[in-house]
Amino acid sequence: MTPSNIITELFLYFAKFPNRKGVFPMFNAVESSMPGYNKMTRAVHDLPEHSLTGIQYYVFGANIEAVGYRVNNIPAGSDYLFVDFGEVDCDTDRVNRMTDSVSLAITVAYRLKSFSADLIEQALAFAHSLDSLVWIRNKMIDEQREHRWLKKISDKHTFVPFVGEQFSSIGWTLMFNREGYDSFTAKTP
Repeated sequence: MTPSNIITELFLYFAKFPNRKGVFPMFNAVESSMPGYNKMTRAVHDLPEHSLTGIQYYVFGANIEAVGYRVNNIPAGSDYLFVDFGEVDCDTDRVNRMTDSVSLAITVAYRLKSFSADLIEQALAFAHSLDSLVWIRNKMIDEQREHRWLKKISDKHTFVPFVGEQFSSIGWTLMFNREGYDSFTAKTP
């Protein structure tokens, strides 16, 4: 399957990092009438690179209720990669080039048995999550020439601690923008 837009490209790119078995639970529908659903399932199954990290599960989406349901079904003691996408800013510069910027957040978090006050357990979860997230960030930088949507990831990005008490999870989030010219082909006839 050739990704058709930034959302499917994001999904498939980050699906290669966690264990492939941890990606498939997001496909809940036995049968879906949504165009592309079966192709996405096959694309994950056929990924040439997969399970690149020790991360066990994958969560993708912007719907916090659905994300919460998915995360709360991940077993305690497991880690997960969560990819969230935000607004898209579109602008036209002085020479009439369209520039698009997509806000992205990538989190590696560790699901605790209970959201305890054990600071050593939390420190170890933070350390593990940060190591995994830095590895993913470095891989993204190394692969900028290979993936069209990665070619202009922002030079500036931020690591932020993630504390999700409602998810019994702690970890780290990488926040950055992906910038490109006419990502949505507004100027292409």
